[in-house]
Amino acid sequence: MKRAWVVALVAGLAGGAVAAEPDDLDRTLARLSRVAELYRDAALGFACQETIVYKGAKTGRIQFAYLFVRDDDGRLRDFRTWTTGTTAARRGQEVNPLDYHVPRFLESAYLWAFVFRQDRQPLHRFTLLGAGEALGRPAWRIKFVPVPPVRAGVNDWAGFAWIDRESSQVLRFETYSVEDWNAKARLDADVESAPRRDPHEDSEVYGIERIVTDFGYQKNGMRFPSHVEIAATRSTVAFGAKDDPRRERVVQTVTQDYTKFEFFSIRTSEEISSFVDGRAKLP
Repeated sequence: MKRAWVVALVAGLAGGAVAAEPDDLDRTLARLSRVAELYRDAALGFACQETIVYKGAKTGRIQFAYLFVRDDDGRLRDFRTWTTGTTAARRGQEVNPLDYHVPRFLESAYLWAFVFRQDRQPLHRFTLLGAGEALGRPAWRIKFVPVPPVRAGVNDWAGFAWIDRESSQVLRFETYSVEDWNAKARLDADVESAPRRDPHEDSEVYGIERIVTDFGYQKNGMRFPSHVEIAATRSTVAFGAKDDPRRERVVQTVTQDYTKFEFFSIRTSEEISSFVDGRAKLP
């Protein structure tokens, strides 16, 4: 990623936040670091059913059995195979959705929580935007952007997180690549200035991908991804327009839904809440 993009990313996000006491954000981030640690916990393992539906230039539907597993080297990752409705020869065979005409998919939906890992927090700049709501729950809304240098797989996303105000569990993420976040910032600036611009001026064409992930499934007070929507859009701005000047066209959507959860192991509600509150440590 070009350094100029990163500078623009960081500089363009300095304003617009709702004022909040610094220690409110500090306390929330401390709790979130412990929530993130739970996703790496050795006691966590589950399986579910994943349904991917895509519409646009490519259209289709496919279903997988989805497992959250730990490799021999201890690394946590997702594992997709065919559902039990397939032949015995195909069950248990790891598959990649891209090999079956899926145009785009989110590989590991739970990984968004790792933005708040203690070792990754210094690699992001966080802003508490104030109160909001997600999944019917009162939430804190937090903006996060990477601190340069941007490293692939570590701090290469920007966006917003909705955090349950009571439990500090993740409710929702809205995320963008660094390049798309910068394009979004330019688009938002053009929309804001549109009424003052020459109506004969041509707009830039903005191609932006947005990923929204809902953590709607609960087990023992811990939340897991239930729905992902990836939307690729093309937008222009009608300069001189006094009403909504944004002209947006969705060119491709992909949804991923997770159902029929089965847990191999998970800590109790008391263990989870005690750890998040800082009253206990993980064994």
